[in-house]
Amino acid sequence: MEYKIQLKSFIIKKNDLTMTIMGEISDNMINSHFLSRPKIVLYFNNGKEDRRIPFVLSNITYVKGKCFFSGKYTYGLEKIFWNTKKECMPFKMWLNFSFADYYEENIDVDLVPEYYESDEIRFPCRFLGNTIEFYPVKKRIFASDISRFLLGIINFIIVAIQYCFAIVMLPLFIIDGLIRLTLVKTMPSRFNDPNPVKKFFAFVFSRFSQVTTKKVSLWTVKKFIFKVLYKIHRLSKVQKNKITFISLRRNEISGNFAFVYNKLKTDNNLKINFILNEHTISEMSFGEINNFTKACATSKVIILDEFTPQIHYIDLRPETKLIQLWHACGAFKTFGFTRLSKPKGSPQNTRNHRSYDYVTVSSSYCKKCHSEGFGISTKSVVPTGIPRTDVFFDDKYKENARKKFYDAYPEFIGKKIILFAPTFRGMVKETAFYPTEMFDLEEVCSKLSDEYVFIIKHHPFVNDVQPIPDEYKDRIIDLSADTEINDLLFVTDVIITDYSSLVFEASLLNIPMVFYVFDLEKYVNERDFYFDFKLYIPGKIVYTQEQLIESINNEDFCTEKIKPFAEMFFDYRDGKSTQRVVNLIYDCLK
Repeated sequence: MEYKIQLKSFIIKKNDLTMTIMGEISDNMINSHFLSRPKIVLYFNNGKEDRRIPFVLSNITYVKGKCFFSGKYTYGLEKIFWNTKKECMPFKMWLNFSFADYYEENIDVDLVPEYYESDEIRFPCRFLGNTIEFYPVKKRIFASDISRFLLGIINFIIVAIQYCFAIVMLPLFIIDGLIRLTLVKTMPSRFNDPNPVKKFFAFVFSRFSQVTTKKVSLWTVKKFIFKVLYKIHRLSKVQKNKITFISLRRNEISGNFAFVYNKLKTDNNLKINFILNEHTISEMSFGEINNFTKACATSKVIILDEFTPQIHYIDLRPETKLIQLWHACGAFKTFGFTRLSKPKGSPQNTRNHRSYDYVTVSSSYCKKCHSEGFGISTKSVVPTGIPRTDVFFDDKYKENARKKFYDAYPEFIGKKIILFAPTFRGMVKETAFYPTEMFDLEEVCSKLSDEYVFIIKHHPFVNDVQPIPDEYKDRIIDLSADTEINDLLFVTDVIITDYSSLVFEASLLNIPMVFYVFDLEKYVNERDFYFDFKLYIPGKIVYTQEQLIESINNEDFCTEKIKPFAEMFFDYRDGKSTQRVVNLIYDCLK
């Protein structure tokens, strides 16, 4: 493979850097159906922190064995480093590049731009072949322009006048809301919360916001209270033995939390606290907000298992360590800052994810992916392994899981069990779905022998039930609602999936897999992956239901791809990941 990359323009205006990059790749395997996408990552290092930021390529074209690409994007230079941004240390930048199965750090390309523009005041820089060195000027970066200061004063006066007028009108808004609650007057249809108190406050806040330029909502009010309560609780000391587990995706101790807690609970010197609910900040009661902020202010170690926006609203104390036990194995679908410019991607100016002191992952390969996605240093990403995978190396646990399943479904004993476990489509939980018409259970069952039975396991976000034909109810069960998917793997003979991260757990058990990806090109363009799907996925790829049935009937699963995949995404396959995470927690307590 040959490639050429050119830095076409490099423009620094105040604190913003706008870059334009063009390039081309020549390779015999490139054609119009080749789904590999070139990826360029800007790599910055100031000696204390390193930072990976993807370069957004907006145009990618494949023509006769060549791939042409280009992009233009603006980055905030003062927002590259988060923990050390106020120190304004000199830093360097170079490019990392990947395409298909090729990956290289610090590539040898000339970074002298064809067009260069800068006032040389805030971020003077120089070009040294394949490296660009920046020399930030602290006084200039953090100094407020006189015009900005004057505009800020004028804006403040205007907002203050509007707020005074809105406050005068507030009693009328309250009366109007009460009248609408009594149904004497109709409440606008958008205020449809079943809770009348929430509906009332949402209406009053909306009327208040119509008068002011600054929007007011229950969310903004509770966010303000959240910050105030945290500052009050900071008056208390950090308890050196206090550990708080926080999850906003579960109501009980389960998953990674359960494995880690079971190791820690025997230590009587520890004070272990849990905050488990599925509430956003606008849904949290004032009591829940108080408990949350008190725990954050007084804990020595805070442990998360998912994106928790509330934790990024506040400045945690330096002595408090924040550990993210990210729930997924490996690094599959892109997330966080990797999705710059895409739907639900974190913009560069947000603090989301950047507060983590440590993130635990399954392998060293994942370090660069999670560093980029979370916007943190690679040193903060620790390949301990994933605690909940320890059961895959526990023969007694596996045997008990099999017994429990077959006791519940004795009709499946002696059958070949196919687990159908696709992920959802759509960007968020509220719009999640799976196009069930693309997987016709009646046709699939009719064309497979009676020895095959099915377990249906849709993603928790998917609410639509997969219709089960009456004729095949003895061969199909839907366990989407109530069963831990890891336990189902111990009775599974074949997996049908698409883009689910279940692929990582299945590779540990060497289970044959078929990837039914009828919308692969669309999914790559909208969501994308951290690795080339076609080259690395550990199983047979099919695009139609006919190909799927043929693959199962012929037992054509490409199982030779499973072992190298597992070796790539799991540094440890020894059942001791929980202990390594516990060791990390004790190191933080010190």
